[in-house]
Amino acid sequence: MTVRPAPRRPSGAATASSMAAAATAAVVATLLAGCTVIPVPAASGTADNRSPTPAGSSQPAGRSAETSAEVSSEAAPEPTADASAVAALVEFVDFPDLSPLLVPSPDPETLDPLLDEALALRSGTMSAAVRDGLTGELLYSEGPDQPVVPASAVKILTAVAALQTLGPDHRYTTTAVAQPLEGDRTGVVLDAGGDVLLGTGENAEEANGRAGLGTLAERTAQALEEQGATGTVVVGVDDSGYEGPGESLDWSPDIVSSGNASTVQPIATYGGRAWPSRHTDRLHDPALFAAQVFRAELAAQTEALGLDVTVEAEVDRAELTGDGTALAEVESAPLAEQMTYMLQTSDNQVAEATGRNLALAAVGEGSFAGAAQTIEEVLAELGVDTEGLELVDASGLSGSNRVSAAQLTAAMQAAATSDELQPAVTGLPAAGKDGTLQDRMVGTAAEGAVRAKTGTLSSVASLTGTVQTEDGRTLLFSFIANGQPGVLDNARFAVDRAAVVLAGCGCR
Repeated sequence: MTVRPAPRRPSGAATASSMAAAATAAVVATLLAGCTVIPVPAASGTADNRSPTPAGSSQPAGRSAETSAEVSSEAAPEPTADASAVAALVEFVDFPDLSPLLVPSPDPETLDPLLDEALALRSGTMSAAVRDGLTGELLYSEGPDQPVVPASAVKILTAVAALQTLGPDHRYTTTAVAQPLEGDRTGVVLDAGGDVLLGTGENAEEANGRAGLGTLAERTAQALEEQGATGTVVVGVDDSGYEGPGESLDWSPDIVSSGNASTVQPIATYGGRAWPSRHTDRLHDPALFAAQVFRAELAAQTEALGLDVTVEAEVDRAELTGDGTALAEVESAPLAEQMTYMLQTSDNQVAEATGRNLALAAVGEGSFAGAAQTIEEVLAELGVDTEGLELVDASGLSGSNRVSAAQLTAAMQAAATSDELQPAVTGLPAAGKDGTLQDRMVGTAAEGAVRAKTGTLSSVASLTGTVQTEDGRTLLFSFIANGQPGVLDNARFAVDRAAVVLAGCGCR
């Protein structure tokens, strides 16, 4: 098979925009240094002199006493800078919108008791981090550096690493390749390209099913007609691109049998399902099923065209030998859309295939270990402190994963400040609106204001994402409850309560 990931992107790709913004800010500050600034009236509040916290660091910069400066509005001098000149300067240096700087950030001292109460558990432990989305400052923390089991919050890290490594516009290609066989037989082999969201019919608009096996079969039949093909056509699939076991030894034994994931293969329909529904069972052998669907569609298409060929009923695995000819291909939705689908639905199959695909691009090993290694390396390149981070899969299904709340919020900080990585945060489900949060926090301040990834294992409940405060400030948060009893209601209520607190917060 040929998995065709894009070459690994330069390590600085995701941080270039934030570095440019910082440089631009310095230029603007220098050029405006001589301008008279209109002081803030005393009634507007105090000046916040907290400094930002580096990504991955958990040292809160705002827990010490704050200073304030009051200036009488009556004594405010007239501004000397020409407004149009300033506007022209800002446009010239392409400085981003300055309005977020005017939105107040919560005061950590006010926020602390509110979140302490919201996150209180009857049993187990709670790890938490709340970070200012603009400055990166850690506003609240509870064991933020403690590596804990994050459950599906791992998918955020996978999305960040994939978008950085492959790029948001990357598409997976599934190809039908003609391969000569003995006699009047022609092999048509599905060359897997890493797309596990293939559809069974025509190309679709949705990410799930964008590349349709029906469309691929139609194009293949037309190519066979153009070549004047006759005789017997034998359909096979080459899915040999991944390495190692298709099921993680670190997963619970019932992960596959329960339908949480299928065997990880580089080709599948609807995330390892026969139908585009999250509520249908996973397939035992997704790659072979995809080949069977393609064979049935190809038989129908060749018959409709009146070709003098017989499509053999039996389908099996085949290995491309290099002397084949590409007949047709279909392309997946862009990676940004696939990542949004993965985050919205918490699709484990998509997460694991994505991990393998990005590992193939980076280290050339499409395995559980290769995916884990690559994700960690990419996070480190993005400035996330990875000390203590341990990954064994790309979906969060394993209880052996260890990630801290500070690391998760630092990864989101990197994504939120990069145009190319933003789908890792903008693609998260909205509370009370869609995805895995559709039925949570309905009718609260968090509805529509919180976008977050849920996480659930037998003793874990987590919520990691972004929130717009009542004042319009964007915060990044991660709440992870470990050591929970079999019923997770108490922990889920706690993390939801905390998200609601943040959404309704002025907290100054």
